[in-house]
Amino acid sequence: MKALHVTTHFNTGGISNYILTLSRALKSKGADVVVASSGGDLKAELDRFGVPHRELDIKTKFEFGPKAVRSGFRLARIIKDEDIDIIHAHTRVSQVAAAVASKIAGVPVVTTCHGYFKKRLRGVADTWGRKVVAISDAVRSHLTDDLHVRADRVALVYSGVDVSRFSTESSPEKVGRIRSELGLNSGPVIGTIGRLSAIKGQRFLIEAMKDMSAKRPDIQAILLGSGEEEESLRKLAGPMAESGSVRFYASCADTDRFLAAMDVFVFPSVKEGLGIALLEALAAGKACVASDIGGIGNIIKDGYNGLLVGVGDTAAISRAVLRLLEDDKTRREMGSRGRAMVGEKFTLDSMAENILKLYKEVVCAKR
Repeated sequence: MKALHVTTHFNTGGISNYILTLSRALKSKGADVVVASSGGDLKAELDRFGVPHRELDIKTKFEFGPKAVRSGFRLARIIKDEDIDIIHAHTRVSQVAAAVASKIAGVPVVTTCHGYFKKRLRGVADTWGRKVVAISDAVRSHLTDDLHVRADRVALVYSGVDVSRFSTESSPEKVGRIRSELGLNSGPVIGTIGRLSAIKGQRFLIEAMKDMSAKRPDIQAILLGSGEEEESLRKLAGPMAESGSVRFYASCADTDRFLAAMDVFVFPSVKEGLGIALLEALAAGKACVASDIGGIGNIIKDGYNGLLVGVGDTAAISRAVLRLLEDDKTRREMGSRGRAMVGEKFTLDSMAENILKLYKEVVCAKR
């Protein structure tokens, strides 16, 4: 089985990380994988794990534009050259390109819906492929109820993470060393990981920090990510950024290092299909405070492995974080339960096994 993953770019972020980790897991199960995109800073990771990358001039937001169509012809050539069995598309634009390539090369397409789509022209042009992977129950409902994709075309496959990457046994000395390298002091550390965009809700964490800092002057917040909202978020943080109580770090692959430095992970999203960063935080044994929205309810059980708050409720974020910081026992227990839950339900091995099964089903049906 040889799969061609297609995405718009391969910069650090949820979809690129999903493809990277899935490709590695599929290779471990005997499948071959090729990735096609316009490139990005995570491409070096593909090289490191022996996953070939093919360049596409596909970086555009116009899903039915000329770049998407031209990329379809390029993909058709890649399919022939690489002897591809199935195309797996991950973004709106790459779905269109994959649909064009499928028509030319006769190779079936599956897609993954990583979040929430506007209907746009999808009622006229169906580019979902033979099967659509929904990464959470909420996304599956979105596909069937809002976008009117037939239920029998939707396959629920939870995103997974490599739990072994994340240790819960870091010594105080190691944590202290990591914090020192990051410029942090000995006070409690909270943080979030994700693209700096309005939909990720980092502004709510910063607003909550204003209240938390008044009650815990030694508290520090890490924001790991890059994006269009960075300037406005830095401005919102104001004196807290200047004093170092709110610190910004550019996107990077070694999220495990930053998670090791945190006492509590905050995930204040406005919309969320599932949340790889949240799964990683749980795998690292961190108690989490997260928005009660979308697929997050598939991960966080309020009061069991984390605390849920209303979207944009900065007072609730502040209360939840301070509660966890003041109760070491509860914080440790929630973190332990979270890691166990990820190990049972959201493993990379399980995701890869289910995706490979889906590939075989689709390819056999085509033949």
